[in-house]
Amino acid sequence: MKYDFDRVIDRSGTDTAKWKVYPKDVLPLWVADSDFTTPVPVIDAVKRIADVGVYGYPNAHGGIVEGAAVDWCSRHYGFEVSPNEVQYCPSMSFGLAVAIRAFTKPGGKVLMQVPIYPPFMQLTKANGRICSMNALKLVNGRYEIDFEDFEKRAADPECSLFLLCSPHNPTGRVFSKAELERLVAICCRHNVTILSDEVHSGFVFKGEHTTLPTLSEAARSITVWGSSPSKTFNTPGLRAAVLISKNATLNARVKAELEASQPDRNCFAQVGFAAAWTECDDYAEQVHDYVKANIEYAVKFFEERIPAIRAYMPEATYLLWLDCSALGFTTQAELTDFFLKEAKIALNKGEDFGPGGKGHMRLNTACPRVTLTAALERIERAVAAHCAK
Repeated sequence: MKYDFDRVIDRSGTDTAKWKVYPKDVLPLWVADSDFTTPVPVIDAVKRIADVGVYGYPNAHGGIVEGAAVDWCSRHYGFEVSPNEVQYCPSMSFGLAVAIRAFTKPGGKVLMQVPIYPPFMQLTKANGRICSMNALKLVNGRYEIDFEDFEKRAADPECSLFLLCSPHNPTGRVFSKAELERLVAICCRHNVTILSDEVHSGFVFKGEHTTLPTLSEAARSITVWGSSPSKTFNTPGLRAAVLISKNATLNARVKAELEASQPDRNCFAQVGFAAAWTECDDYAEQVHDYVKANIEYAVKFFEERIPAIRAYMPEATYLLWLDCSALGFTTQAELTDFFLKEAKIALNKGEDFGPGGKGHMRLNTACPRVTLTAALERIERAVAAHCAK
């Protein structure tokens, strides 16, 4: 079926983080969910449960999530897995915490590439571990990996886990096969397990995303792969993701940590997850193309009408990483207040993403074009007034 992503949906009456945190006169383009309707098969699956009117315990042994994951991975990635290699968890953030506890010891180090999605750092610290931050280097407008620093950190005997964000949030990098092969080789040399968070892989615009376990036998031997329908199909509120490993030992450690945490399943989450990954390929294609057009439109807008803010064209994700340093604010708080109070726009502040984030903001383009245009015009007016002072 044909989906209308231009349709503006009023979410103000729902208990949604994106639209409830800030005042009504502020346009929220921050948290990474979209303002697009969820695919019809997902809605129908959830309604069938809701209409029964009895919300008892779901069948955790029915294989609904596992079967959908097997189907999706085979059709979209050529990644062949069996149901017993699929572990359910409520979200990829939950999965990060599971990996941190399963593959590191208290006080140990967790390797990650910064700037990075804030829960990578937050969950590492909350679980009593230390963040080992491999800073991505900006080279001619593109973020590159500092492999010398990466290997130094991986070689640290206190480091036993690498949290890979692929595609990368917030920079939008799609790491090449050659880059991933070098990362895998380094991790193999130093006995570092990889948790590969690939939740943004539905939005790749340049280059070719490689599902890490399909890269090589070496990659399969050290990788726990994680993803969910949440970004592509706008289902984060259903709370369902999967962790998969072809290495039986790694899989068993993940399963044991999950069982210790007892992440109960949700009856709506199971059927929604399954519908998204088995019945909604048409939606995935359409939303990808709409977001790609939004991204291109926004980058051109910044280049032509707000040159004081540099927007990096992402290779993937629906997120723009904005370099606002030319505006001249001395602190991140001042920059954040400028967007909230002057532009009336809510974005994610760069410093939350760790080293490399100062002077930056993250903008979510997964919304109707009219909403995106209104936000960009607000930023344009605010920047013009600021620069005229």
